[in-house]
This record gives sequence, structure tokens and C-alpha cells, in this order.
Amino acid sequence: MANTQRNPNLRQELLDAGMKLLSEQGYHGTGLKEILERVQVPKGSFYHYFSSKEAFTAEIITDYTETLLALMDQHVEGTESSARETIRHLYRMMVSEFERRGCIRGCLLGNLAAEIGASSERCQHALQQGYRAWRQRFIPLVEKGQRNGEFRDDIPAGALADIYWNHWEGGILRMKLEGQADILRQDLDWLLDCLMAPAPPNI
Repeated sequence: MANTQRNPNLRQELLDAGMKLLSEQGYHGTGLKEILERVQVPKGSFYHYFSSKEAFTAEIITDYTETLLALMDQHVEGTESSARETIRHLYRMMVSEFERRGCIRGCLLGNLAAEIGASSERCQHALQQGYRAWRQRFIPLVEKGQRNGEFRDDIPAGALADIYWNHWEGGILRMKLEGQADILRQDLDWLLDCLMAPAPPNI
């Protein structure tokens, strides 16, 4: 407890360490002991903030979501770029980060949804909230692109957002399988420039 009082940033340090380990090793591959060793604190300090590993993971999901949304806001608000190029910039920036880390991390929301999304109600709820928050931010971008003729408008913006998410998560799996970030970049370019683009006029 004394260490907790000396370090007001300990809670965030635990979350940051947990996020890194969960991203690389998954939920079942990450033990509490490893997290504590990474931050160099006793078990009691952990339980001062989190009631269980499940509660800790749910907090990490929320923290990850907030970071993702802040990144989106930073690059979307006030931009003069087209909707298509804004989305392209966002995913290329994230793919470059995946590449820098050796194509092993991917999206924490997708990783945990696949691993524990159906077995942990608390984490499932946090994952659902994370996806819905992302979707709420992404749909206006798609709507902007539809208004400007960049994206097809025969499919609702919400459905296109869902298709993008599904393509993103599936592409990440293939990137990790092949160990090549270019695979994900190319897949998303095809999605953005062809599948989401307006159909050519009938001649």
C-alpha cells in the first residue's frame, strides 16, 4: 500500500504493461505474476486497483478504446482531406505501427474478442462498448464520403462501417499469419478504392 501512495501513476503503469503483454501474448498467455514483475510491484498493489484479472482486462480494453478514439479524433477533426484519404491515413499509420512491432500485435479488441469474447461477460461488454464507440466515430466519415461521391451510397453508412471493421480484423489475422504488413495495406486499399467506391455508371 505504501508503494501505491508513493506512485500515483501506478494504476496507469499496470494498465500499460498489461496492454502490451495482452497484445503480444493474449489473455491466457499472460499471467498476473508477469505483469507484476514488469512493473516491479507486489500483488497487493495490483489488488488495490483491480479486483481480478478479468476486471483488469476490462479496464485495459476501455483504456485501449479511449486511446484509439483519441487518435482518430486527432487526425479527423478539422482536416481538409477527403473522407477516403483520411481513412487511408488512419489505417496506414496503424499498419505501420504493426509492422514496426513485427506484425505480432494487431488490434487488441479483435484479439481479445476472438480469445475470450464469449467466455467473459465483463470483457465482452467492454469489447462491445469499444466497437460501438469506434463505429460511432467511423460512420460520419463514411457519410461524408457518400455525400462527396467517394463512397457508394447504395449501402447504408453503418453497413459499410461494419464491412470495413470485418475486413480490418480479417486482414490483421492474415498479416499475422504471413508476417507481412503489406498484405493488410493492400487489402484495405482494395476495400477503400474498389469495394467501397461508387459503382461505375452503366454504359
